[in-house]
Amino acid sequence: MNISFARVMLVALTAMTLIACDNDTASLGIYDEADEISTSASTYNFTTRSIPLGAVAANSSKCYLGAVRDPETGTTVKAEFLAQFHTFENYAFPDKQLMVTDSEGEPICDSIELRLYFNSYYGLADNPMKVYVYELDTDNVVSESETYKTDLNLESYLPAGAQPLVKKVFTATDYTITDSERTSTSYTPNVRIKLPTSLGQRIMQQAYEHPDYFKDSYSFMRKVCAGFLFKLQSGEGTMLTLDVSALNLYFSFRDQEIDTIYSGLARFAATQEVIQSTRFIDDDLTGLITATKDSTFTYLKSPAGIATEITFPVDEIYEGHENDSISRAQVVLTRLNSSFSYTPFGIPQTILIVHKPLFDEFFTNREVADGRRSFTTSFDSSFNTYTFSNLAKLISYMHQQKESGRAAEGLSSEQWNAKYPDWNRAVITPVTTSSVTNSSGYSTLVSICNDLSLSSIRLKGGAEPQPIQIIYSRYK
Repeated sequence: MNISFARVMLVALTAMTLIACDNDTASLGIYDEADEISTSASTYNFTTRSIPLGAVAANSSKCYLGAVRDPETGTTVKAEFLAQFHTFENYAFPDKQLMVTDSEGEPICDSIELRLYFNSYYGLADNPMKVYVYELDTDNVVSESETYKTDLNLESYLPAGAQPLVKKVFTATDYTITDSERTSTSYTPNVRIKLPTSLGQRIMQQAYEHPDYFKDSYSFMRKVCAGFLFKLQSGEGTMLTLDVSALNLYFSFRDQEIDTIYSGLARFAATQEVIQSTRFIDDDLTGLITATKDSTFTYLKSPAGIATEITFPVDEIYEGHENDSISRAQVVLTRLNSSFSYTPFGIPQTILIVHKPLFDEFFTNREVADGRRSFTTSFDSSFNTYTFSNLAKLISYMHQQKESGRAAEGLSSEQWNAKYPDWNRAVITPVTTSSVTNSSGYSTLVSICNDLSLSSIRLKGGAEPQPIQIIYSRYK
């Protein structure tokens, strides 16, 4: 018995001896012989393998743009995205008579641009990349009611025969501004993309002729601007993690009282109120998985890459313990260090384990870990591990599902295993989580999304079975 397991046993045994079996508080912690709890412990082996994830739900608040190669696996991932833009309710430009106008009396758009803001990127700062920007089709708007995946056909939301509005070459470090501007505390790294002023003129004209088009984002996207597609054309070596995108329209207007002209800005942002969807294009990962089939490790690779599947020995765990309860089932997953001194791919900080038959619906239904069929845990950099301290409810759930299902269908244990091969399997994948904290300081998990950032690690396992430590309890 290793030290960590011994510590778990001590805690579990101590807790069990303090259970009261009488509602009289005078007997708290005292049980009579008939209510005695006995415990036992065993260690079993579970097996793991790498499985391709394919497309996953792209319900993330961030977008990604770029292409990088993982030196450890030799695979390349490319990212491009579309974004809708939000307008404040009943947004209006200054009164038309105050605007600086052209010879025909129409307000003038001084300039219009897109800004793609990011606080982090993977890869090289000076690697040139080229992106084409297209305006989306207002007659075919991305629907708020759909769950889009990472293989979304972005081009299907362009009007027929669409041509790019602009072609932009950029690097993660903006060398068009001075060093002092880049190091300023008020500066946020961004990619600036100038758009044709004719687009700005059209938006302003619609604002004055049809103010109802600006009453909310729903109307704005269907009548004025459905958003933009950012399609990567060339460049490999950098991936931007975009926090927010903004459409900025600049104009000029007068202050009649002092006869002064001011510069104005109308900003429409890609926020969580509207849809942003990233498409990832990976190399075929089948060869990588096949090549490592007999290895003593499995992969966790995102985005939309490779997950680790666990097969738990549920039948073996319950054999001879049909009348026992599982008090604790601990699983420790060990990360193997990379042999490369540099890789743009990071270490997932949070992972999710979920019963395999429920995996797809977990993300489609935007569920959170329920502590029975799904759990999350964080990376422990001190020990290079992920620890699921107690999966007892997951093991019990798998067993109960099998027994009730067998009884309903009249199947033997072997027949059930053959008909439902995933009944005792779970999938592990990188995720990001969001929580809210109330006034008492209590934190509640409110969302779990697929981690779409670049990560690639190896977990000890594969052809080398890993231990699961079980503590049983029984009331005598």
